[in-house]
Amino acid sequence: MNCEEAIGLMNGYLDGELDAITNQEVERHLHDCRKCAEIYASEQNLIRTVESSVPYYRAPADLRQAVQSSLRAEVSRPPLATISGDGHPILSNRKSRRDAIFAPQWSWLALAAAIIAAAIIAVNFVPRRQSSSADQFLSTELIASHVRSLMASHLTDVASSDQHTVKPWLDTKLNFAPAVFDLTNDGFPLIGGRLDYIENRPVAALVYQRRKHFINLFIWPAEAVMTTADKTMSHQGYQLLHWIDGDFNYWAVSDVSDSDLQLFKQVFEKQLPRR
Repeated sequence: MNCEEAIGLMNGYLDGELDAITNQEVERHLHDCRKCAEIYASEQNLIRTVESSVPYYRAPADLRQAVQSSLRAEVSRPPLATISGDGHPILSNRKSRRDAIFAPQWSWLALAAAIIAAAIIAVNFVPRRQSSSADQFLSTELIASHVRSLMASHLTDVASSDQHTVKPWLDTKLNFAPAVFDLTNDGFPLIGGRLDYIENRPVAALVYQRRKHFINLFIWPAEAVMTTADKTMSHQGYQLLHWIDGDFNYWAVSDVSDSDLQLFKQVFEKQLPRR
């Protein structure tokens, strides 16, 4: 099993949905491949973060009763009767294809209504995550994207140190225009860029190098209500640095030292046009 196959099966492996043989093959690959094992650990942390950060609520009593009543009604429907050769009725627990198609649909409508009601309750009554939990969730997601990018052929979509090549490519793929600079003279050469997906939105990911380490700089539009204070985090052995400049969010993620990441931010910001 190669890395691409292992990543494709990762969700099924995490959810326990694979057959025994495939499950063993994934386990064997994770044991032998450090990068895939790191991705697996990041995905596990992401699941734990979601479970610990997002509140769960019991369904209201009337909603639970509606679902249970519809299920009981479906289960308790009498079996169908057929006539044997001697004229006696024979009870059958199996429905014919025609009966299955034309059976009364009220119970299924009740179940559908219950599901819709549950969705409405979730949307309207589940509170927003507290900022600390949201930051932890986002940091795990960013680290997972960073680790995935380090796998073979996943680092860039457009590999070039020419900012005039990388920026036009990203501009055609996104509904915003991120700033792109080659920082070779400052010790952070541009490697290229790619599209990524963070917090359910497409984002730009610029890839820089610092000696033998890579820095992923994720960029997407900032919301008006967001604070402009810089934020540094250390999680799972990686450094994260967040700042807002102008209309954009910047998240730098790497395993370089905190001082190197701070220096990277400084030299990148110097290239941004001042208003």
